[in-house]
Amino acid sequence: MSKHFLSASAFALFSLSGTQALAATVSLTNTYALGNALAVGNSNFNPQGMGYDSSANELLFIQQSANNIVRTDLTGQVLGTRTIGAIPAYGSTTANHTTSVAADAGHYYFSDYTGNSTALDLYSIGKAAGAAVALSNEIAAYGGYPIDVRNGLLYRTNITTGYSNSNLNQIRISAIGAPDITTTTLSLGGGLGIADFAVDTDHGAIWVLDYVAGASVRRYDLTSGALQETYALGLDGLTAGMTYANNMLYYYDWNSGSGSSLRTYAIAGLASVNPSNVPEPTSLALVGAALALAGVSARRRA
Repeated sequence: MSKHFLSASAFALFSLSGTQALAATVSLTNTYALGNALAVGNSNFNPQGMGYDSSANELLFIQQSANNIVRTDLTGQVLGTRTIGAIPAYGSTTANHTTSVAADAGHYYFSDYTGNSTALDLYSIGKAAGAAVALSNEIAAYGGYPIDVRNGLLYRTNITTGYSNSNLNQIRISAIGAPDITTTTLSLGGGLGIADFAVDTDHGAIWVLDYVAGASVRRYDLTSGALQETYALGLDGLTAGMTYANNMLYYYDWNSGSGSSLRTYAIAGLASVNPSNVPEPTSLALVGAALALAGVSARRRA
């Protein structure tokens, strides 16, 4: 009986066809100048927040002390704003330190640390009308942690321990309808804090922006939290936001007063984990080449 083996080259190609083994590229495609509405000046600006509304295919921006959520198209052109207004728990006080934003079909979500240890940290607000209401019972001394909402799930980091995101290294997952029942906690190793993060269900990944100057972007496995790749993009992670949509990363480089910009980064080389999506041509080519080489090797050894 003959034995069939994959040649070394065929095995390498076959291995690269898997989502985990295949190296991805993150490439800058465009830089857009943002209007001054996205460069609101204030004295406490670490960090700003960015999110994605998949139901409207819009980017969301939230700035500390602006007291609103700004909606734009995917090139950063402003489409409208949603005023947050007074927070009921604060009386007449507005949300002065909003740091992260997300959305689903019916609501916007934001984190805020205006009240520190005397007020709640996470809120929802209707897209068209209504006051902000507390989403979670969590109260932290600093609060204001990064969040994301995808497919009915709330993703948020661990709690900040100071006016900094440098200690953030976890993602807590819960149903949006039961936010204080954490179903999974992912520990993310190898990072430098979390300025912002984005959940990518297309590729089963979490993209994290380091909370440092000269920041890298890191890709983690959405199921295990394992670090998969690091991209040394040299971004400003201290006053910035990031989100994911449509196979692209969107990076918000905030500047006080004027000069804010939006950068888009194309992701290539990652196979989709969504069975309804067609695999990327690169992955199909690698699999086909691997199988072809495997057939040649088998015939030679028959």
